[in-house]
Amino acid sequence: MNSSAGMNEYRIATTEVLCILEYLPKEMKENIPANFLKFLNEQSLPDYKPNFDYSQGLDNIKLRNKTKALLAMIYRNYICTEKERAEYDEILDKNEKVYQNELKEKYNSDNLFKKERNKNNFTSDEVQLVEYKESFFTKIFNMIKKIFHRE
Repeated sequence: MNSSAGMNEYRIATTEVLCILEYLPKEMKENIPANFLKFLNEQSLPDYKPNFDYSQGLDNIKLRNKTKALLAMIYRNYICTEKERAEYDEILDKNEKVYQNELKEKYNSDNLFKKERNKNNFTSDEVQLVEYKESFFTKIFNMIKKIFHRE
C-alpha cells in the first residue's frame, strides 16, 4: 500500500469518526477538546459521506479498523471515567499479552522446525540409511577410468 492510499484511508476514518461523534450526547462530546475536533475536521474528507444505518445500533455498523482505533482512543482519553479507563487499560493489557503469546508461539523456532518436518511428513522413525550398490555397468566404467588414470 502506498502512502497516499494509507493517508486517504486515515482521512476516511476521521470523516467516519466525526459522523459518529455527531450522535454522541452533548455532555460526552463536550469532554473532547475543541482543538482535537478541529484537527479531525481538518483531516477529514469533505466530499466523503459515510452511509451508516444507525437504526441497527453502533455495534452492528461495519467500521474500518482505523475508525475503530480512533474511536477507542477518543473513548479512553476523553469520555470514560477513571474507573472505566482502568478497566479498559486492563482489557488492553490482557489482549496485548494474548497477542504476544500468539506471536511467540507462531514464530518460536522449535515450532517452525516441527511444522516444517510435519509438512514434509518426515519423522525420525521413517528416516533410514540406504545401502548404495553399484550397478554392473558402473563397476565396469569405474575400472576403465582407473586404467586410464594409471598411465
